[in-house]
This record gives sequence, C-alpha cells and structure tokens, in this order.
Amino acid sequence: MSTALWVAIALAIIFIVGTLRLVAPGSDGPRQLVAPGSARPLHRTALIALQALAALLLYFTLLPPQRSVEAGQLTVLTGNAALAGNTAADTTLIALPEASAPAGATRAPDLATALRQHPGSTALMLVGDGLAARDRDTALPARTTLQAAPAPTGWVALQPPATTAPGALFVVSARANGVANARAELLDPAGVVIDRAPLDAQGRVRLQGTARAAGRSEFTLRLLDAQQHAVDTVPVPLQTLAAPAPRLLVIAGAPGPELKYLRRWATDTGLEVQAQSSAGGGVMLGDTPVALTAARLAATDVLVLDERSLAALGAAQRSVVAQALRAGLGVVVRTTGPLNDTTRQALRSWGLPASGGTRAVPLVLAADPEAALLQARRGPQRPASERTAYTDDADTASHGAAPPALERFEVNLPGSDALLHDAKGAAIGGWRSVGRGRIALLPVTDSYRLVLSGRDDRHAELWSGVLAQVARALPRAPAIRLPTTPWSGERVTLCDVPDTTRVRDPAGHSVALRVDPATGTQRCAGYWPQQPGWHQLQHGDTAQSFYVFDPASAQPLHRQQLRDATAQRLIETRSSVATASDKTPGPRWPWLLAFIAAAGLLWWLERRRGTA
Repeated sequence: MSTALWVAIALAIIFIVGTLRLVAPGSDGPRQLVAPGSARPLHRTALIALQALAALLLYFTLLPPQRSVEAGQLTVLTGNAALAGNTAADTTLIALPEASAPAGATRAPDLATALRQHPGSTALMLVGDGLAARDRDTALPARTTLQAAPAPTGWVALQPPATTAPGALFVVSARANGVANARAELLDPAGVVIDRAPLDAQGRVRLQGTARAAGRSEFTLRLLDAQQHAVDTVPVPLQTLAAPAPRLLVIAGAPGPELKYLRRWATDTGLEVQAQSSAGGGVMLGDTPVALTAARLAATDVLVLDERSLAALGAAQRSVVAQALRAGLGVVVRTTGPLNDTTRQALRSWGLPASGGTRAVPLVLAADPEAALLQARRGPQRPASERTAYTDDADTASHGAAPPALERFEVNLPGSDALLHDAKGAAIGGWRSVGRGRIALLPVTDSYRLVLSGRDDRHAELWSGVLAQVARALPRAPAIRLPTTPWSGERVTLCDVPDTTRVRDPAGHSVALRVDPATGTQRCAGYWPQQPGWHQLQHGDTAQSFYVFDPASAQPLHRQQLRDATAQRLIETRSSVATASDKTPGPRWPWLLAFIAAAGLLWWLERRRGTA
C-alpha cells in the first residue's frame, strides 16, 4: 500500500479510539446532577468534531494536496559546458560538480538534488558533454534536451584485446575523431613501436601485436597527426594466461613436405602432436598407428586430415568423428589436391557444405610490416649454438624477404567464417561451428614453401591462427561479467558474482562485494574503484583480473562515452509523453497552522471538561 493510505488508516484508528473514549458509558466520571438545558451533549459533539478536524488537518500537513505548476526550464551545466556555447539568460542555472560554475549559477552535488530543489522544472536543458554515471539513473523530465559540446579530438572508441595465450597474436581496434591524415601506433610496455597503420575514412584502425609471457601488461595506442605529432594516447590492457598445449592428431593420405613441416612446427611449439601417413599397401609411416575411436578423439583437441585421408575413412569412422565434433572436437581438412565428390559429401555430412575446389590459383599473403616493427613484434631471437656475423646476416635477410606466392584451390563455403585472408583481404577457406566443436577447410596446398624461403615465422603464424580458431575450447571456471571500460571514480556493475567474492585494488586494499538481491539470478554487485590500474577478483581459488581506466589519461574516450550514454538516456526519456504542466506538493504551513489552532481549541475544551 502507499504511504498516504497508511497515514490515513493510522489517523482514522486514532480518531475512532478518541471517539469511543468520549461516548463510552462512564466517560464523564462520577454521575452528577445536571440542570436542564445543560450543554454537555453539545460539548461532547464539539470534541468529536474537533478530533475529526484535527486528524484531517494533520493528514494534509503530512501529505499536502498536489497542485499544478506551469512548466519551467532548468539549465544544468555538465562537463565542458563552456565549450557548448551560451545559454539562455532567463533560465535557472545549476552547475554539477564536474562543470565550471559561471556567475549566477548554483552548485548542486548531483542532478537528482537539482530537480528536487526546483520541482516546477518540467523542461531540462543539459549543457556540455552530458550526464556522469551517478546521474544516469535519475528520472528525467520528458522534455529534456542536450546542448552538446564539440566532439572530442582523439581516441573516441577502443576495443581492448581479449584474454590471450603466450605467443598468440592479438588485435586492437579503435576509432579516432578530429584528426586529418592520422596514423596509429601500437607500443609495447617497453615503449617500442610494434605496429602502425593509417586510419581509414571513418577514423578506424586495427593493429596487431604478439603476446609474450603469461601475466598482465599495458600497451599504449598512440594517435599521430599529419606532421607525426602525438595527439592522444590511451592505455591498452592485455592479460595473457598460460593454457595447456593443444593435443594434435594429424592423419595424411600420403607423406609429403606439407606434413613434414607441419609436424616440425607443432613439435617446436610444444604441442602434443601425433602424426601418421599412409604409404600404400597398408603401410603407415610416422608415429604409432592410431584408431579413430571415441575415446581417442575425446583426448584430442584438433584432428587434421587431408582430402585423401578423409575419403579413405569408412562410414563408422566418419560417424565417430561427427559425434566427437559435436562434443567439442576441432577438425581441420587441408587440401593437397582437387576436391572430389566423396570429400565434398563428407564435409557436407559434418556440417560444412563446400562447392568447387577443382581450380588452383595463386595465393599472395598480406605483406609484412616494416622490418623494425617486425623485429619488435618477434622479440629477442633465440641464440644460435655458433652465432656469427654471417648467420646473423643470413637470418635477417631471410626473415626480411617477401613471402612467396602459394597455391590454393577456389572453394565456396556458404555460411562460414573466413579462416585466412590474402593480401587484398579476400577470405581463404572457412570454418563453422557444429555443436560444441568446429570444422574448417584450409584450401592451401604448399604452406611449407614459407619455411623453405626462410619465412618460418609466417608459416607458424598461418598454422597458429588456423588451429586457434578450431581447437577444442578449454573448460574454464565461471567468470564474472565485467563492463568493457570501467572508469576510476565511477560505479562499476559486476554480474554473476559468487558468494564471498572480494576485489583487490592496485594498492592491495581488499573489499567484499555484496550481491544486490533485487538483481535476481543475474547476481549483480556494485563496486566503486578509486584507483586506475589492474584490479583482481578473488572467489575461492579462482582469480579474475580487470583493468580500470583513468579518465584523466583518456579524456577523449571518457568524454565520448559520456556523450553516447547521455544520448541513449535521452532516447529512453523521449519515449514518454511530454506534459506542459506538472503536479507538485502544495505548501504545508497553512495546514500546520490550522492543525495547531484546532488542536489548541481541542485541548481547551478537554480542559474545561475535566474541571467541570
């Protein structure tokens, strides 16, 4: 029930009790002789009427009647309001804490306080970047507009890389605004540039880096103008987690250099690999022959076949592979020649429809970055046993050579995601999800030529990317859902929070998270980080880290997020119907004075009744 109803019920009960006290037998004390024409019944009636009047006046004192007020506009200054232009002179100016207060403006700790102090304001004008996180949950008037400041100059969007494994490539996506002919540079934690690229027409850029040892690190994304002057920098957090080496099973229809160098790369990388190939006549070369059973495939993360070994599988073996694929196995089919109908039918039965695959065309891989960037991305070289100037020059020359043109078959894979991209950005091969597993087709026949030309790094990059996209997903502990870019000094909402979860800031201070019961099954909790940097969530034996950004070190990015969040909030507000007037509680003091007068008169009559 509402508060008004509870107050009315309480006052009614008090009035009934008081009335019963007056009309009950013996309420007048010892019976006395009363002269004819006595005013005692009239006195009792006056007391009952005054009690009812006092209760009514007290109700309106506590809850005064609503009154209509004319719509008035309230101008609220937010961050960078001075850049948004002049405001109307006949409006009430309120300055929030992040705004500079000009003459005539009144300070307010937050927007909710400003609206409570000016209840007649049904039109609201926001000036500046928009609402901070503390004010976005405030109920806004239906007629709310924004006089925005100019868009910030610098990085306005950032997509940090996801958690990666040591040695893997990671991608940083970002968007800049307000800089013509700009270029972007990605710097490692030591300040060395590892990748650079120009921005496209929309200001977007994608840069790559290589994760090193397991741990948490902070890269830097730098924006340069046409004169190569630094315009803006933003931190790029990267968390690298060590993971068990994938278990690889390679079955080839015939021995060849492609299988040889694939196995060598897998062994040097530390993968648990087992390879075998058929030499004909039932002779198998390589490791111990493996039977494709459900148990063996359950202990495998990636199964690599070629078109000949796939065609040689029996119906029972294909069924076992299909079941393992749906259970999470990754399957890669590489081509050493044209695809026949049997191979295409097997791929279709496994969930990857393919057409074509009979015409070979050249494949030109994407060009390398600059030599200095390539060396910085690779990191320090592994020392040779007998290192000389000649070996160093030869190694540098081979790794600086352009990758050779390879051969691929033109295959159409509808509904699949690209496995690789060539120099022009065209998709090469593809993969699809089947149940909990993934199946891929790699139509490249001679990736080993990369190794023969001295580009073993490109060969490793090619196969590492292929296997990373299809390998069996590792079981992970339930993760707490985090926002994309948490900011220090602003509330962070964390969901799927287990009990007894604690968060530790960079200074080592730990605080327990309390789940809000109102969030239900989402189990969300609020946290206010006061320091930028890496924070760690600890629940049981599971630790999860997240990075908190500093608004001072990424001002354009923070400003743009304020603008976007405010625009979304205004869209939600405009969906309601705007009204020209509003209801607000009337003044309480007339009702209070009338209640005091009625209560005083009631006290005087009660006193006369007691002395009669």
